[in-house]
Amino acid sequence: MSARDATSPIEAESLGEEHKLAFRLAFSAAFGFTIGHLLGWDFPFLPPLFAVQLLTGGNSFSIKQAVGFVLLMTAGCALSILIAQAFIETPLILILVIALLVFLSFLMLARGVSIANVVLITVSIVPLTAATSLDSAYALVNNLIAGSILAVLLVFLAYAIFPAQAGSNERETASATAEGSPVRAALADTTVLLSLVILFLLSGSPVSIVVLITALTILRLPDVARYGAAWAYFMGNLTGGLAASVAYFLVTWLPSPVFLLLVGLLFGLVFGAKIAKGGQLASAYGVGLVTFLIVLGIGLAPLPGDSGTVFIERVLNVVIAAAYTIGIASVTRWLFSAPNQSVTL
Repeated sequence: MSARDATSPIEAESLGEEHKLAFRLAFSAAFGFTIGHLLGWDFPFLPPLFAVQLLTGGNSFSIKQAVGFVLLMTAGCALSILIAQAFIETPLILILVIALLVFLSFLMLARGVSIANVVLITVSIVPLTAATSLDSAYALVNNLIAGSILAVLLVFLAYAIFPAQAGSNERETASATAEGSPVRAALADTTVLLSLVILFLLSGSPVSIVVLITALTILRLPDVARYGAAWAYFMGNLTGGLAASVAYFLVTWLPSPVFLLLVGLLFGLVFGAKIAKGGQLASAYGVGLVTFLIVLGIGLAPLPGDSGTVFIERVLNVVIAAAYTIGIASVTRWLFSAPNQSVTL
């Protein structure tokens, strides 16, 4: 028996698992987005966004993990609402409290505690929304909690329809631990995110929530400070924005839930297949899929005036903000990871 014949069953099993992961991602993204849109949510991209993040975290998902995810999301939302109500009249203290919680969350991520991602989402975007409107903050909280519940249901359903291979290996996921001190890594990421929080707290931009979620997705990546990786993430973000633009004009041309589902499945498979292959570009395509969901979500939300013009403007805002996040994160992570290096002018 040749070496090729001996390894072909392993290769076939690996290829089969790649295909199943791609279908899980496409199924969860398409159905989660369509359900959120049909329910009239302000943020229909939240269920598929959470589902994609859960699916790319490994080859298994237990009931314990699902319950923990939902409970942690609920607790984070409750804490964020209490903080917003307590300090909404004192913006400076509100910013300091957000900065402390964001730093602690990034510090936990730098030490490999992945559940801090949930806390990071709630403490960074809920108080910011409450500063503009408490009603909007409560609506966002409802979307976050309901979105987390729908996401875990979609993940279980995806595994039921496309089950994992028996005895298949766990997917390798990038650790959020940066080289050097976790404290310096947390300080670098906090600096980037807090600059966006302050900007949107002062400006009250309507795209603040989606921009922050995009930034959080990028900041979860451990190698964004490398030039090659930063460029790949930027291109992934740009590709996701362009794909969402195409999907938006297709869906507005033929407005139908079934057609929206089919479009979501198509683009979900395109990005999901690249993610499932793994390798260095998997994270970049992951950024692209997240950007696709977010941009399409804000495109299908109620838009004032000329919807096409406003949609393009919002797409540009998200792409520019993502480029800012990648660029500033590259600089701050390099500075904080090299305390002994001096800058020569």
